[in-house]
Amino acid sequence: MRVIVQCPSCKRQTDSGDLPVDGKFHCACGEVLRVPQVLAKDAAVVRCSSCGGPRTADEAACGFCGADFTVHERDLDTICPSCMARITSSARFCHNCGTRIAVEGKSGTPTDYPCPACGAEHRLDSRTLGQPPAAITECRTCGGLWVGCETFKLLTERVQAQGPTPAGLPGEAERPAQARSAAQRGPLYRYCPQCHQMMARRNYAKWSGVIIDSCHEHGIWFDEGELYALLQWIRRGGQREAAALERQETERAERRLQMAKMPSRIDRKAGGAGGSGFTLPEGEDSSLLMDLLGTLFGRR
Repeated sequence: MRVIVQCPSCKRQTDSGDLPVDGKFHCACGEVLRVPQVLAKDAAVVRCSSCGGPRTADEAACGFCGADFTVHERDLDTICPSCMARITSSARFCHNCGTRIAVEGKSGTPTDYPCPACGAEHRLDSRTLGQPPAAITECRTCGGLWVGCETFKLLTERVQAQGPTPAGLPGEAERPAQARSAAQRGPLYRYCPQCHQMMARRNYAKWSGVIIDSCHEHGIWFDEGELYALLQWIRRGGQREAAALERQETERAERRLQMAKMPSRIDRKAGGAGGSGFTLPEGEDSSLLMDLLGTLFGRR
């Protein structure tokens, strides 16, 4: 039975192919979809499968487009993504609930690449994401994505060109946090599915909060939800913010280095019950010294 899954975010419909129940695949928008447990049902023909027009009484043909209302059992090999009624594979609308059927693709074609998270017994499937389409591979079991270096560059350039996401977009605030809190699957350190060398594990751009596994020559592995989280971080201007934070850290490091090179010329006050103190070196920037002292005593 052909199961069509509708994305809750972009409403695109995708043929799940031969995936089993609970199998995972990616929508063209990047959303991770699961094949649902389907309890198919036979429903009365109440709408035209060609134009979606309602059927009146027991008429044999649609009064709007003239299509035959007869449904043959041998044609009912597809599941409506909305009402789970069995419909014909050529239907443009569900004859039960009237949902428009507009399948935009089919879950991936198997490749020889092993999944870095699930192991060699699980192979990655080729897919396309976005418009214009960008080629990626995905794991049907864990929902992870393998993205080539050039493809990732294309995706980042695309989201940067789109500009910031309008405030209040449903799910926008929650998704990155959900992706970062997802449990680690498989080994901590993964191997590149192409060259089989151990990949570097790092926080992308140091400040994004998305931990990626990358092969310098071939691409990047993203666990379920991580690519979406990272692209949204980039779209919100995360790379610019990371560059600014990196400059601040560099400036602080340079100031500490200057302080380490300063001569120690502290003049203690002589005698008296008033205690002791020190004077700052002449000609030096006192803010540098105070920065160093704050660092030594745990104050920033």
